[in-house]
Amino acid sequence: MKKYTNYGFYINTYMGDMPELDFERLITRASYDVYNRISGKDYTGFEYEIQMATCSVIDILYKIEQLENQKRKTVSDKTLKSESVGDYSRTFENSSMSDIEQEISSQKQKIEEEIRKYLLWTGLLYRGV
Repeated sequence: MKKYTNYGFYINTYMGDMPELDFERLITRASYDVYNRISGKDYTGFEYEIQMATCSVIDILYKIEQLENQKRKTVSDKTLKSESVGDYSRTFENSSMSDIEQEISSQKQKIEEEIRKYLLWTGLLYRGV
């Protein structure tokens, strides 16, 4: 799978702020999402738009990962905010599991919206003949 962008573009042009290791871990998945949406069409002349769409998808995938991590830390429908060992102490937030699930679902829908935002007028999203 070809990667549609690189970290230099992400930082300098898109102005993203994700650490490079996280970017490198997510770039293939983001490129694959964009590739599937454009049905593997030749995007010559629209390289900038493809890169911007891919960067946006990377940011969303990163947010979904953070939400999934938060979901794993959720205990009894409450999110563990802090924990101490000496004199044992725990603090919980009031976000529920369903709130986190709803936000993850919202972020997944946002992937499609972001791809459309950058590629709508390129003709790359057209599925007809």
